[in-house]
Amino acid sequence: MALTAAAAAKALLALQRFGLGPKPGGIGRIGKDPLKALQSDLNSGSAISDSSLPTYVQAAASGQNSFEEAYAIFQKECRARFSKQLQPEIGFLERLVLFWSNHFSMSAWKSNTVLGTIGQWERDVVRKNVLGKFSDMLIGTMRHPAMIAFLDNENSMGPNSPIGRSWGMGYNENLAREILELHTLGVGAGYTELDVTNLAKIITGWSYVRGWEADNKWNGGNQQNRGQFIFRPDWHEPGAITVLGKSYTQTGIDQGLTVLRDLAIHPKTAEHIAYKLVLHFISDSPTPEMVNPVKTAFLNSGGNLKTTALALIKLPAALTGTPTKIRTPYELTVAQFRASKVTTWGDREWAVSEPLRALNHMPFERQTPDGYPDETAWWLNPDAMTIRLDTAQLFYDVFWWKTAPVPATLGTQLFDMALSAQSKALLAQTTDKRNGLTSLLMLPEFQRR
Repeated sequence: MALTAAAAAKALLALQRFGLGPKPGGIGRIGKDPLKALQSDLNSGSAISDSSLPTYVQAAASGQNSFEEAYAIFQKECRARFSKQLQPEIGFLERLVLFWSNHFSMSAWKSNTVLGTIGQWERDVVRKNVLGKFSDMLIGTMRHPAMIAFLDNENSMGPNSPIGRSWGMGYNENLAREILELHTLGVGAGYTELDVTNLAKIITGWSYVRGWEADNKWNGGNQQNRGQFIFRPDWHEPGAITVLGKSYTQTGIDQGLTVLRDLAIHPKTAEHIAYKLVLHFISDSPTPEMVNPVKTAFLNSGGNLKTTALALIKLPAALTGTPTKIRTPYELTVAQFRASKVTTWGDREWAVSEPLRALNHMPFERQTPDGYPDETAWWLNPDAMTIRLDTAQLFYDVFWWKTAPVPATLGTQLFDMALSAQSKALLAQTTDKRNGLTSLLMLPEFQRR
């Protein structure tokens, strides 16, 4: 039975707002029950099946070797994640991976350590915990060499630790500050500068084995743990330390782990994450009616991210209304491949990276730890739509020209009854495939979510 316009619009929202865009015929396949389809998508599996990708041990070691080795691994990781994003019918789970990866944003270009390990971090920390406990994702990230290196914690020493006293060294606040400001509580959540300082002391000694330490067997390093996270007890600030009014009396690494577990289930963390989820997926203006049910689900489940994601898609606003947010450039690129059935960029990676760089959305290249913005205005700078048009034309010229379908036919296959009369007329009147398919990729139905 054919879908009504209302049913098709709801299915399109599921595919666009929460997914990575429709494949031909996708609306018809999920249109009977889009909410159930979104729920089922969470069972599609987050793991990337590619035995050529490095293990943690291999990736960590690569970050201490040559730039060429680290960069080769980085490129392989980017190709593998992109291929994974083309596979599911909807891609809700993949969108969640992208959300959490951006929540713990790092720039691969900070150092070889980050470059060689950031892809493995996303696979083995974000993907493995994307439907698990937030505390596990948080701790896994803070104990990863990529984050340690990105926020300069590898040399952080307690001033009263044995090595700190001997070397006259102190602590670095970068990681502690971003844990509180970005990763957990959020700006304006009531923590103080003293809380930042004390958390920084608590995570002193959280480091990774630099190549020279492994080569010389210094500071606990050897070739077996080259590049890997290491806790250095003689760098750790001793004694009880207070954060957010609570005294943490644990010793060693347990002190930091306990603080992170508490932060992971703090009410302000729940509110911060709920707000960000609604902002990313649904609206540039999250209301309490949108945020509170997601916050409650997070709190009541102890930070279970699957429970939280299910609460998000069950919001009354989730599958209703007109799409007002614009796709990010990376999401748009994935959507173009999915719509066209092109499955790989082959040796034409430049035709993907150059537009993304022009639109300021290269994967793992955000220089600041706040991640790429979710607000639509950020992606609608004065030149953005011109570059998006150029990108659509380039996609056709490089990837689509041999297998290009009739624009009007593809429009119906992608959007079904959700295609507006105006868009349908535009596609019907074009006789040139290049112009017609470029127009299709620029339609509001394709650009917005």
